[in-house]
Amino acid sequence: MSDPRFRPRPPDPAPDRRTTPEPTDLRNQPALQTGATRRWLVPATAFAAIAVVMFAIAFSLQFVLPLIGIVFVVAMWVGMLVVSRRPGDVRTRNRRLAWFMGSMAVGALLAFVGIYIVEATRAAQLM
Repeated sequence: MSDPRFRPRPPDPAPDRRTTPEPTDLRNQPALQTGATRRWLVPATAFAAIAVVMFAIAFSLQFVLPLIGIVFVVAMWVGMLVVSRRPGDVRTRNRRLAWFMGSMAVGALLAFVGIYIVEATRAAQLM
């Protein structure tokens, strides 16, 4: 038997073919690679609470769009909670949580823009 330390190794790949992580690449950020789900759930909970309060205040102006906004934000937050409790790869889970949080933010923004557009056109018709 030969000692495995003295066996020949395969040659190193060429410098242009090495897979070194690019530090500026968004996929290589520490928040997506490792970490607890609290890193995503705490800010998402704060964002969801603020958005729900703002949608509740908008009920004085409209009913349908704020209701859609509340249902969407709560559904995204519940989706994040479900994803955070599932076992599996940390990297995949953190990416899913990032997508849920981004979707929650974009959806809430679109609902607020919709409320603004409807109210602006309603005010313009009254003048």
